[in-house]
Amino acid sequence: MNIRTAISGTTLLALMLTGGAAAADEKSVMEKLAALEGDWMFLDENGEETDMIGSTFRLTAAGSALVEVMAPGSPDGVEMVNMYHADGDRVLMTHYCAAGNQPRMEVKATDDENRVELQFESVTNLASPDANHMHRAEYVFHGDDRLTTRWWSMQDGKVSEENHVTIELKRKK
Repeated sequence: MNIRTAISGTTLLALMLTGGAAAADEKSVMEKLAALEGDWMFLDENGEETDMIGSTFRLTAAGSALVEVMAPGSPDGVEMVNMYHADGDRVLMTHYCAAGNQPRMEVKATDDENRVELQFESVTNLASPDANHMHRAEYVFHGDDRLTTRWWSMQDGKVSEENHVTIELKRKK
């Protein structure tokens, strides 16, 4: 065996292992998201359950996509929809925002199995390049029945680390 054959074999093995890991990450991310199916209640600032549904998650398209309706039936018109789906070896989410734009983010596994990150990929229907839009998010899973989501927006080309929205949810029993 020559050095080129050894390197090629090692490279092929690394690619196969990496591809398998990416597919496993995508599968575990989709499984984690699919497990959210059901109604989730807003929690107040004291961590107590309110009587308002914060999000409803529902599988659709033969289980290949997850629909999240945020603030369903909101009387002030802020109901929004998130669509999650696999795209090859990754998971994408499109956020249909009350602001009228549609940021698309990649949902990625992290070193913490109880946390996923949503990283900006693109946006449609943005009024101007400096217009406000959701740009990043993270979901923290606290067991099967608690979820914290944090959302950061971009305004004037900058993401403010201090200015983000935190949503605390508890699964409706």
